[in-house]
Amino acid sequence: MGRQETPFVWKQGGSVHRAGVMEIERSQELLFKAEVRQRFGVLPNFFCTASSAPGLMEKMWSFAKSGYLDNPLPALFKERLFVHLSRFCATRYCMVRHVGFLIGEGRPAGDPHVSPQSIEEVLLLLKRPATSSEKFELAFVRLEGQPLSHAIPDTDTALERDLFDALTVLFVAPPRAIRARAAITSAFGEMTCELLIAFLAFVRTAHYWTETHPTLEYEADMVAVMQRYPELARLMLDTSDAEWAQSSDALKRALADLQTTAGTLRDAEERFKALVTATSDVIYRMSPDWSQMWKLQGQGFVADTDSATGDWLKDYIHLDDQSQLLAAIAEAVKSKRVFELEHRVKRVDGGQGWILSRAVPLLDEHGNIVEWFGAARDVTVRRSAEEALREGDRRKNEFLATLAHELRNPLAPLRNGLYIAKAESRPGTVFQRTIEMMDRQLSHLVHLVDDLMDIGRISTGKIQLRQERVNLREVLAASVEACRSAIDKHGHTLVVELGTDELFVGGDLERLTQVFSNLLSNAAKYTELGGRIELEMTQDADEVVVTVSDTGIGIPASELPRIFELFSQVREHRGRAEGGLGIGLSLVRKLVEMHRGSVSAMSPGTTGGSTFTVRLPRLPELDESLAAPTIRRGRLEPGLLQTTG
Repeated sequence: MGRQETPFVWKQGGSVHRAGVMEIERSQELLFKAEVRQRFGVLPNFFCTASSAPGLMEKMWSFAKSGYLDNPLPALFKERLFVHLSRFCATRYCMVRHVGFLIGEGRPAGDPHVSPQSIEEVLLLLKRPATSSEKFELAFVRLEGQPLSHAIPDTDTALERDLFDALTVLFVAPPRAIRARAAITSAFGEMTCELLIAFLAFVRTAHYWTETHPTLEYEADMVAVMQRYPELARLMLDTSDAEWAQSSDALKRALADLQTTAGTLRDAEERFKALVTATSDVIYRMSPDWSQMWKLQGQGFVADTDSATGDWLKDYIHLDDQSQLLAAIAEAVKSKRVFELEHRVKRVDGGQGWILSRAVPLLDEHGNIVEWFGAARDVTVRRSAEEALREGDRRKNEFLATLAHELRNPLAPLRNGLYIAKAESRPGTVFQRTIEMMDRQLSHLVHLVDDLMDIGRISTGKIQLRQERVNLREVLAASVEACRSAIDKHGHTLVVELGTDELFVGGDLERLTQVFSNLLSNAAKYTELGGRIELEMTQDADEVVVTVSDTGIGIPASELPRIFELFSQVREHRGRAEGGLGIGLSLVRKLVEMHRGSVSAMSPGTTGGSTFTVRLPRLPELDESLAAPTIRRGRLEPGLLQTTG
C-alpha cells in the first residue's frame, strides 16, 4: 500500500480538533472565493482547484495580485497581453477565460473601471501572425529606435505590436532573449521592463498550472460565448502557436534565424556608419509610412537626430514645401518606388537651404516596406545660381521688350519721311538711289525690331496664338511669297516639293508663316549667289515634316548645339553684310514649340550647306461635307516648282 497522507491540522493542548479546523478552512475558502469573485466579477475555476491542499490557492492568489492584478501596468494592456501569450499554451483554459475578461465576461485584469473590448477587436488580436523571426527582428529595430518613454503604448498600435513581439521572445525563450530585453529596456526603461517580466512570470505560472490540471473545465459563461461566436471559438481553441512554441526544433530554427538576421543587421549598421563617414551627403532612415524619422546624420548641414521623431516635417522642412513633399511621399509609398524631390530645408544655422533628396524602400520577403533609406545632397549653391540666371533672364527679356518698343517708336516717322522723299526724287539720280538704300536698311531694321518684340512677348508669355485648322500648303505658299524677292535677288534656284496630300496642323497661320519665312530667308542670306534651296513637305506617322535645305556656307559641328539660342551667331557668318543679331532662329524655335512641335538643324560643316527640319503634330482629315470652310490664301500647287532669279 501507498503511504497514507497526513492532513494538516491545528493542535491545541495536545488534542486534535479536526472538526474545528475544517470549519475554519471552509470559512477561509469562502472568504477567499468571495474576494476573487468580487475582483473579477466572476469566480474562475482556476482558483477552485487544489482543494486537497488547503491554503495553496490563497498563496497563488497573492502571486496573481502582485504579478497581474495589482501590477501598475494598464489593465487593458495586461489583459490583451495575457490573451496574446496564452496562444503559446497547449491547454486552452487561460486563453478562453482571459478572452472572457477582455470582452466583458468578468473584468479585464480585475479593474471595474476599464471598458471591455468588442468581439471584432479581440478577433483582430487573435488573427495577428505571431511566429516570424523577421517580424521579431524588425520589432527589435523599431523599439531600439524609439525615444525613451515610460508610457505603455495605446491599444492596437504599431508600438503595441512591436512590444508584444519582443515580449513573445522573452516569454517563450528567456535564455535567448537578451536582445529582446535590451530593446524593451531601451524603449520603456528598466522599471517598466521589470514590471513586464513580473507579469510574464505569473502568466507562465498560470499556464503551467492549467497544463498540469487538464481536467480544468471552462466556465458556463464562456461555453455560451463559444456557442454564440463560432469564429471566436475556433481561434481560441487553435493550438498551432502552442505547438510551434513547444517544438524545440522549430523554436531553435526561429531563434537561429533571428540571431543570423541580427548579425546581418549589425553588419549593415557598420556599413551604414562607414557610409556616413565617407560621404558628405545627409543620410537618413524613415519608417515604412514616413510617420517617423528613425535616424538622420546631417553632416553639419541640418541637425542630427539619433532617436525616432514624429516631428521631422515641422523640424526640417520649409512650410511652403511640405504639401508637395507629402504628395511625393504618398506616391512613393503607394508605388513602392524610389522617392525623389528637390525641396527646401531648415539648416542647422537657422537659415534656409536646398537639398536633392532620394530614398529607396527596403522590402521584406512578402514585398512589404519595412524601412526607407535615403540620402540628400546640398544643392543650395546650384539653386542660387539658377535663380540668379532666371532673374538675369527675366531682366534681359524686360530690357529687350523695352528696347524694341523704344526703337519702334521713331521708325514710323522715318518710314513716312522716306516715302515723301522718294515721291519727290527724280528717277536715276544719286538722291533717289540714296533714298532706296535708306529704305532697304530701314526695312531691315523694322524686321529686326519686330523680331525683338516677338522674342520679348514670347519670353513674358504675352504672345497669343490664333488657333485654327491650317492647311500647311497655304502656309508654305505665303512663306515663299514673302521671301521670293530675297531669293530672286541672289539668283537662287528654289525647288518646292509638297507631294499631293493636303496636310493640316493646328496653329496660327501668321506665326507659322513667320517660322518658314525666317528659315527661307536665312537660306537665301547664307547661300552664295546662284545657290539652290529646297523646300519639302512630307508626312511621318502623326507628324507633318517640313525641311528647308540649302547649298550655302554651312554650320560647323561645334556651333550646331547652340544655333537656336538667342543672339547666337556662327563665327564664320559674322562678316557677311546681311548678317543679323542672332534672333531669327531663336524665334523659330520658340514659335514651333508653342505649336507643340520641334525644330532641328543639320550640316556637314562649312561649305556643306544646311538642313533645317520642322516637325508639327498632324491633324486628322475631316469629312469635307462636315468641315468648316477654309479661307483660301496663296497656294503652291502639288508638284515640283523651280524659280530662278
